[in-house]
This record gives sequence, C-alpha cells and structure tokens, in this order.
Amino acid sequence: MNDEKNILPTNVKQIGSISSDERIYVEDYANTYLQQYAAADPSKEKAAVFVGRCLEENGERTLLISGVIQGKYAVRRSGITEMTEKTWQYVEKQMKLYFEGLEVLGWAYIQPGFEDYLSDGIMDYQRKNADRGLKVLFLNDPAEKLGSFFKWDAESETFSTVRGYLIYYEKNEGMHEYMLENKLKRMAKEDTATKTEESTDEKIARTVRTPPAGKSRVFAEQKRLSNLLGSVSFVMLMVCFVMGAGLIRSDERINTLENKIALLENDIDGVQSVFASQTLTEQTTAEQTTLSAVQTTAEQSIQPDAQAEAKAEPEEAYVYYTVKSGDTILKICKNEYGNAGRVNEVLELNGIEDPARLYVGMELRLPKE
Repeated sequence: MNDEKNILPTNVKQIGSISSDERIYVEDYANTYLQQYAAADPSKEKAAVFVGRCLEENGERTLLISGVIQGKYAVRRSGITEMTEKTWQYVEKQMKLYFEGLEVLGWAYIQPGFEDYLSDGIMDYQRKNADRGLKVLFLNDPAEKLGSFFKWDAESETFSTVRGYLIYYEKNEGMHEYMLENKLKRMAKEDTATKTEESTDEKIARTVRTPPAGKSRVFAEQKRLSNLLGSVSFVMLMVCFVMGAGLIRSDERINTLENKIALLENDIDGVQSVFASQTLTEQTTAEQTTLSAVQTTAEQSIQPDAQAEAKAEPEEAYVYYTVKSGDTILKICKNEYGNAGRVNEVLELNGIEDPARLYVGMELRLPKE
C-alpha cells in the first residue's frame, strides 16, 4: 500500500493489539461522542451507526470511522434494542447534512454488562442488515467502561474479534456540527455510581451466585453496615414523628387563638359601621355623580387607543431568504446564525424532507435570532 501513507492519519493512539490483516481507525470526536452517548444513560441499551471510508488494497482492508449517528427510533425486539426503518431514514438524512460523501461502515451496541458476549438477537440483526454496509460491530459496556470491535465475515455469516484499533486526530467539521446539534446531557458522578450499583445488585439477584470464600468477610462487613444504616434510619424516622406530633399540637393552639382574634375584630367592625353608615349615605349621591362623569371621559379617551391596538398586527417570527447558487442548508445556517445548530429547525419550518433538494430562487423562511 504505497499510497496509504499519504491517506492514513499519522497522529494516532493505539488501543489494544493491532491486527495485520485489517485495521480500524476511529476519529477522536466520533470516539468521544460515542462514549458520551453510552454514558448519558448507562443502564439503558442503545444503538448507533458508524460512518466513514473503507480502503482496500492488496487484500487488506482499512476502515476510517469519522462519524457516529444516534440510533433514534429504535424498538425493543427479539431481546435487543433494534434500529428500525425509521432509524435508517434518520441516519440517511443526517449523512446528507453532516457526512456527505461518506458511507455506513458498521454499528455500535451499548449493552450494560455484556461481558464480550454476542447474543442471538445481535447476530440475527446483523444477518438481516449486513447489506446496509455493516462491516463491523462495536460492543460497549458503559457501566464497566469496556468496549470491543468485531468484524463481520459475509461468507460464514459470523463475527470474529478485533484485538485492537486506533484513535486518530484530524479536523472533523461534520462530526463537530452533529455533536452541537445533538448535545447529550452528562450524568453526575453520583448518579452514575448509583445506577452502576443498582445494575450490579440486579445482576447478582438474577444470577443468584454465592460469593467466593475469600470474599466472605467483605460481604459480612457490607451486611453489617447495611443493618447499621437501617437502624439509624429507623431512629431518625421516630425523631421526625415526635417532632411532627408536637408541631401539630402547636398548630391547633395557634388556630384557636386566631379564631378568637377574628371574633373580636368582627365586634369592633360592627360598632364602627353604626356610626359610619349615616356619613356614607350622605356621600353616596355626590360620589355617584362624579364617578359617572369620570367614566364617560375615560371611555372617550380609551376608545381611540383600543382601536389603534386592534389595527396593530403581530410581528412575524421569521424572515425570508432566497437561495443562491452554491447554497446548502448548512452554509445558510452558518452565515445567518454563526453555526449549524438550527439546521433541523429550518428544515421543519419549510417542510423540507431532503436537504439536498434546494434550487436557486427558492424562498426559505428563517427563524429570527
């Protein structure tokens, strides 16, 4: 492969042991986003799609994975989370937007506690969808932070383990734009630790394994600590109950005192109303005459303003843009907003299904900043 040196990246980091007959390169942005996608909910099984380029020469195949697309709209079926036809439509749309000129190279399956095991459901899904370009599978366990590549042999319809791969670093604008548009919420360390412990407990309960003899002391200490925490929790609960009962009694006394004060105020108001009634009667006639004149004047002054407000029209929430030669949705969003973060919003506002079908003179509606 004489020309390979001019094509393959040189700034790389090796993971595991690299095979001589096939090499897999994963761009750093793509690798980072895949790890974020897996860690966003480490207890949930998910899938993603790899895109990039495939180089073959002298019987050797090299995969350059430069993009990762979420497996949205997947459903639980046959014991795994399967990507549906709607998922592949979403992948095709994202490839046109961010990864033009690249192809599907494989997929990733995020499976907590997978232990390097390829289930029958994963194998069946690979066989049914191999013609989509699925050359490799990356099995990832976010709980244990482990991951392994497997390459697909179309003739025998089986997977074989890839012992290592390479992380490479280069300018990757498409993946960067996709990451901005599809930001993932990172979980706090405490939340991740809790979910990991719960997942471990569920696994222990499911397999019903007896702890090894060498670890019996550790399990005994954990059980003793659990009992101690339970006792402390019970004592705190009793303290809260006693304090709550005292607050309830205090609240009843306060309500009784407030009722007495209210009765006293009513008596005082009754005495004051006897003396005030005569004065109020004399003032009523004069106040009604004055109020009538004020209302007439106010209605005359308010009416023009109300008419002016009725004539005002709501301001539009978007502006118009005419497509020019060389324009793309990504280019227009970058020029108007400084980045591609509102690409999907522009597509939905204009009812565009295929972002590649723009023509010169086409009028677009763009959301105001």
